[in-house]
Amino acid sequence: MQFVIGLLVVFYVTGCEKQHGEAVVLAKEHIAAEQSLSETPSVESTASPNAPTPTQEQPRPIGGDEITVDSYVMMPEVRGTSRDPRALNSEQWLVKVRMIDSGRTFNVQADQRQFDKLKNGDRVHVRYRIGKYTGTVWGAEITR
Repeated sequence: MQFVIGLLVVFYVTGCEKQHGEAVVLAKEHIAAEQSLSETPSVESTASPNAPTPTQEQPRPIGGDEITVDSYVMMPEVRGTSRDPRALNSEQWLVKVRMIDSGRTFNVQADQRQFDKLKNGDRVHVRYRIGKYTGTVWGAEITR
């Protein structure tokens, strides 16, 4: 078990490149905590005989009343609520930033105090990690 944990730590350290720099706050968004199973209304689903099985699922076009946020499709009234597909078991305060030097745009998890202080257009200093092979931003934080 210790070997596996040690191996994961090595991959984490060697698989990411540390970056930092100035960024501009583009937007802020609060997402409520997801509903617990006891709060979620139960819905009985009846399978249609013509409904595709999970292995036959096909992509469908986005409906005229749906929006796409961070690659998630949802109804506009669900955004930011406990029914948002991005909701976790705790509240989230997301700050979307654009790095000044590279133009890279990504969300940073902030605490509520930081979130409340920031305004769109503010300049902040951000530390983050970039995956060496995927270019994905991991573990971003606003440092000032």
